[in-house]
Amino acid sequence: MKMTLEETAFALKSVGDLNGSGKKIVTGVQTDSRLVKPGDLFICLSGKRLDGHHFADQAVQNGAVAVVSHHPMSQSGAAVLLVQDTLIALGSLGRYWRIKKGKTVLAITGSAGKTTTKEMLYHILGREPSVGKNFRNWNNQIGLPLSILRFSGNEDLWILELGINTPGDMDELGAIACPDQAVILNVGPCHLQGLETIEGVARSKARLLDHLQGPKTAFICRDYPLLEKEVLSRPQIKPIWFSCHARPSHYRLQHLSGNQFQITEADLTLSFESRPGWEQYCENIGAAWAAARQWGMAPEQIIQKLLDFRLPEQRFSVSTCGSWTVVDDTYNANPMSMERAINSARSLAGKKNLLLVIGDMAELGTYETQAHHDLGREISKTGCQGLFFYGRNAETVRSALNNGQQSNFFVIHDCQSFKRALKSLNCSGGVVLFKGSRSIGMEKYVACFREWAGPGDVQPENT
Repeated sequence: MKMTLEETAFALKSVGDLNGSGKKIVTGVQTDSRLVKPGDLFICLSGKRLDGHHFADQAVQNGAVAVVSHHPMSQSGAAVLLVQDTLIALGSLGRYWRIKKGKTVLAITGSAGKTTTKEMLYHILGREPSVGKNFRNWNNQIGLPLSILRFSGNEDLWILELGINTPGDMDELGAIACPDQAVILNVGPCHLQGLETIEGVARSKARLLDHLQGPKTAFICRDYPLLEKEVLSRPQIKPIWFSCHARPSHYRLQHLSGNQFQITEADLTLSFESRPGWEQYCENIGAAWAAARQWGMAPEQIIQKLLDFRLPEQRFSVSTCGSWTVVDDTYNANPMSMERAINSARSLAGKKNLLLVIGDMAELGTYETQAHHDLGREISKTGCQGLFFYGRNAETVRSALNNGQQSNFFVIHDCQSFKRALKSLNCSGGVVLFKGSRSIGMEKYVACFREWAGPGDVQPENT
C-alpha cells in the first residue's frame, strides 16, 4: 500500500491530531513492533497474551509514522490515530485498500484445502494476469487485511483464502475482501467448537456468497448436498459446478488409478498423470481448473502448470530419509483432511510398511470423541504396521482399532518415547505419515524420526 497519513486516518475512521504530518506517506502496516521500519503504520492489537499498546514506543523508535490505538496515548515523533477498536480498524483499512485498488478478487473457503488451492491457482495463472495472494495462510481478521495491504494495487487479480471458526467470521471477512468471485471447496466436520454442526459449517461457509460483487460468479464443489442446498437457495448466484464424484457439473475430475486423473468439460475429455499421493487433491485441482478456465487458460496450459506445482510446506510434503519415505502433513488436521491423508499414504506405501504418527484433531467441540473414534475405525482399514498417537484422545482411538491393530498401537509423549516405540516395532523401511492439528505441533516428531532413521541427506521427492 501507499497512502498519505491523512487518507489513512480517513480510512481508519480515526480521530486525533496528525501534528502536521498528514502528508507523510504510509508504505506499510505492522502489528508486530519488531518488524516496523520507517514509513510503517503500527496498529496496537490486544490479544490474550500480549497488548500491542505496550510496544508502541518500540514501534516509534523503529520508524513508525503513526500509531493506531484504542485508548489515548502520547508518542513523541509519531501521530496517534485513536479508534474504538484496533482490530476493526485494521479490517476497515484493508477494505478501503481493496475497494480503492483491487481490480478483481477471488475468495476461497472450505473446510480443508484452502491454502493448497490458493497456491495451486496462483501457480497456474502465474503472471498473466498479474496475481496477488495471501501471505502464507493469513486468512483471518488479522491476516486477511494485512495481506491485502501488502499489495501494490497494480495486480489484476487477488486470490484470497478466508478461514473461519465461528458463525460471524465470514461476514467480517467477506466485508473486508468484497470478492468478485468465490470458490467453496467442501464442507465437513471442522471447527465444530464454534460452528457446532456440519449444517452450521455449510451455512457459515456459504455466507461468502452474500458478499459477492458484480456478476456473482462462484465455483462450487457439487459433491456436498448441504453446500449445494445453500447455493441453490440463492438464485442471484451463478454457480459453476465442479465434481470429483461424477455429479452433473461443468467440470468433472476423476481419479482413475495410481496417479492418473481425467477431466471432463462439455464434450472435451483429457487425461493426465499427477504426482504421487495427489488423489486427495481432486477437489483442489477441480476448483483451480474451473477458475483458470474462466480466466482464459487453455487445458494443456493448466495441465503443464499442475505438473510443475509444488505443494506448500508441511502439506503432504514427501521426502526420503534412508529406507523411509517421510510424509510431512503436519500443518493442520481435521476429520476430512486426516482421512484423505491416511488413504493417500496407504496408496503411496503400496506393499511396503506403513507407519502412522498421528496427533489430536482440535476445535471439534462435542464431536471430539466421536471424531477420534471414527479415526480409529478408519485406521483399522489401512493395515498399517504401526500407529503412534500423541494427545489426549489416544484411548478413544485405541478403543476403535481392531484387535490386530491394537498390538501395534503406541502412545507417545515425547521424542524419547517415540524412539523407543520405533525400536520395539523393528521395521526396516517403508512410508511414514505425520499429521495432527496445528496446536499439537507434530513437526517435532518429524525431526525426531529423522534423527532415529540415521545419518544421510533428506531427499525431497517430486511432489
